[in-house]
Amino acid sequence: MIKLFEQLEDIDIDSEHSMAEHSYFKAGGKAEIFIQPHTAEAAADVIAICHEQNIPLEILGRGSNVLVADKGIPGVTLMFGPKMSKASVCGDQLFLEAGVRISEACALAAKNSLTGLEFACGIPGSVGGALRMNAGAYDGCFENIVVRTQYIDREGKMGWVEGVEHEYGYRESVFTKNGWTATQTVLQLQPGDRAEIYPLMAENARKRRESQPLEEASGGSAFKRPSGYFAGKLISDAGLRGYRLGSCGVSDKHAGFIVNYGKAKASEIMSVFIKVQDEVEARFGVLLEPEIQFIGDWSGEPMVRKEKCS
Repeated sequence: MIKLFEQLEDIDIDSEHSMAEHSYFKAGGKAEIFIQPHTAEAAADVIAICHEQNIPLEILGRGSNVLVADKGIPGVTLMFGPKMSKASVCGDQLFLEAGVRISEACALAAKNSLTGLEFACGIPGSVGGALRMNAGAYDGCFENIVVRTQYIDREGKMGWVEGVEHEYGYRESVFTKNGWTATQTVLQLQPGDRAEIYPLMAENARKRRESQPLEEASGGSAFKRPSGYFAGKLISDAGLRGYRLGSCGVSDKHAGFIVNYGKAKASEIMSVFIKVQDEVEARFGVLLEPEIQFIGDWSGEPMVRKEKCS
């Protein structure tokens, strides 16, 4: 199967590639075929081949909100990383490829005295993931600053969406709804004062460090915010703050985070997700929906639920 891709230009390709090093959880198995594209066109070629040949395809950014199965990822894993991380400024707009880290985008904005991205300072992961999930914090989100975005559809065809065509909602977008892949975007910011921008970014980063277990291996917020509630408070009220299962568990710093304290397997981390979901539903009748994406071959493994049992 790897021969189908070896003749493509502008890609790095590997087989049986360890994914633990790419996941913020520091767990999981290997990717059968691992590809990092250098250009959007190269990524589109890979996606087109997978579609035509019916090859399983998993698309990743920087691995900040995913848990890879211990059995690994069959087929192709297409990861937007350092080779697709060009970033530039024109006037009060940022032009960013999907592999740019959010922290890098924030630094570029501040350096050029552009305001509007301060909310994102400290959010882990890549711009591509942020576009997909409408990442946000501190009363800000990407929906408010995205002008237009280039994407690749499931068949490998490229296009652009603008403004409301992004169809943004809470942790969703036209990309999540259609299975499209964002490759680059334009953000509209405003002229500002670096003397005000840097302190605000530093303050937001400080709040994150003090309230979240950034020093531990974690994929970020474990569950989406349920309507009328806060996931972290429900988990804490269920008595699970600080819960441990071997080398992983619920953070005692912020109950909304599930962390890997050592060398826990992905299946062990999944068990914590299941424990939290079951306990909260039993106590409060609220089903917590995972914000983490579970990718790879989970066949035969217990899985966290995404909807209530009938």
